[in-house]
Amino acid sequence: MAVAQRNALVTGAARGIGFATALRLASAGHRVLLADRLEEVHQSAQALRDQGLAAVSHVGDTATPAGAEAAVSAAKAAFGGVEILVNNAGISPKHKGAKYLTVETPLAEWHEVMRINLEGPFLMARACVALMCERQWGRIVSISSLAGRTGSRFPSTAYAASKAGVLGFSRVLAEEIGRFGVTVNCIAPGRIETPMSGESGQDVQKSYAAGIPVGRLGVPDDIACAIDFLVSDGASNVTGAVLDVNGGVYMN
Repeated sequence: MAVAQRNALVTGAARGIGFATALRLASAGHRVLLADRLEEVHQSAQALRDQGLAAVSHVGDTATPAGAEAAVSAAKAAFGGVEILVNNAGISPKHKGAKYLTVETPLAEWHEVMRINLEGPFLMARACVALMCERQWGRIVSISSLAGRTGSRFPSTAYAASKAGVLGFSRVLAEEIGRFGVTVNCIAPGRIETPMSGESGQDVQKSYAAGIPVGRLGVPDDIACAIDFLVSDGASNVTGAVLDVNGGVYMN
């Protein structure tokens, strides 16, 4: 069965999970806007176009009201709207490869993590929901984390709290707009091989991988594949859900 071509917006799409997601969605036939604060996102979108895929780029901070609206406006200008929103942009600050303990965490860092990891998905969803409901079809997928599901020694309390917040926000939104044909789901990745996780160093990566039942760290395409399912027509009865993609580290 042919996949209906949709308009997608992926935040944090310059690299890592965001880029892998943009690539997979575009390869499935969707038109994709890659949004990121990094100018590198232009090269990422070009890499997709070089493969004959429908992709445009937008540079901006989607965790501000104006930035979220600008990203959605860019998608409207390019494709006519947003039917698929993937909230992937996020940060997990490290200091010499390690987190700050709670008692060491500056309030400014706490606020910045909350702003990007939690306020950003809220603002992006708010900017997209009305049009999705009007069209009676939409998909919102937000990236949470294993740290938002259970305890972990690697991320900070700010990161864990922000990712737990994404889960709560998404469940309530799913209940509010499900009757309009719009689903809202989360993916909670375990440790994924990305530039962000690599800031902890290879020794940490190897130590973590040794404790994973499937015997390896995740890769960005593991998450992209899960997103591809959640945004499909076949997932129309899945909403308010959390899909754990962690190699068996956490089973619930």
